[in-house]
Amino acid sequence: MNNLQVREDQIKQGLVAQQKMVKSLFGDKAKADKFLATAAKVATDYKLANCNVNSIIDACVTVAQLNLDLSPALSHAYIVPFKQSVQLIVSARGYTALLARNGWKLKSYIVNEADDFEYVIDGFEETIRFVKNIDDMDEKFRYAVALAQSPDGTLYIEVMNAKQIDKHRLVSSNQKGSKPTGVWADWFNEMAKKTVIKKLVKQLPLGEEIMTAVAKDDKPIEAEIIADEKETVDINSMITSPATPEHDELTGEVYQDKDIERPVTQKPDMSLLDGVNADCTDKEMEEAV
Repeated sequence: MNNLQVREDQIKQGLVAQQKMVKSLFGDKAKADKFLATAAKVATDYKLANCNVNSIIDACVTVAQLNLDLSPALSHAYIVPFKQSVQLIVSARGYTALLARNGWKLKSYIVNEADDFEYVIDGFEETIRFVKNIDDMDEKFRYAVALAQSPDGTLYIEVMNAKQIDKHRLVSSNQKGSKPTGVWADWFNEMAKKTVIKKLVKQLPLGEEIMTAVAKDDKPIEAEIIADEKETVDINSMITSPATPEHDELTGEVYQDKDIERPVTQKPDMSLLDGVNADCTDKEMEEAV
């Protein structure tokens, strides 16, 4: 068995071990099964090939705890490489979904140099006038703006200029140079919007779920590397009754003996990557197009 296959099996078995907990977090079996299958695809992406297996699994579990989606179609969160571990990045869409579940509305946008923008504070009243220049081809960044509206209609506004955004970028553990790199270089505007949203969200009277997302967002997730590929996964906690076989949604196996131990290198009966192309894209989405 080659190293890539061993790694894929380790990731799958790690997710299998978290199956019961993920189902309890989502409270919906179909949604949990879909999340676990999507997580397996994301976790085995070639871009994470040099990252700690356990840190990838921990990141997937964190996304489940936040009740967000890892699928590229929704783009609630991303798992990106950081040295030998990973970072979890909650996107602007992810924060929008989190606030919507709490009855809040959230909007963010980028203001360029050619746009007409005015931010006025009059006592407790704050207003924004923004006219987008749709003919602007240069699109030179000027501000990132975020607005949140509470269930009772109260409006909260945050505006950050280019220097403020760059100062926050440099706080990220994978951004040390004067020029953006990695995800910041590829998706600067999206990261700028996420940054101003994150700053705004910290000031809002929101619950524990939102604050957990803020705390976990953009932080390195480090875990111990699996040293022995024969390390076993305890599946006893996944069996509700020793007399009742339980079907494994990810591997297609049926467990009955509570004393079974499975090596992480054992190949599952059903590959979670059957629906994935060689370049890690989704075959079903490709066929739908």
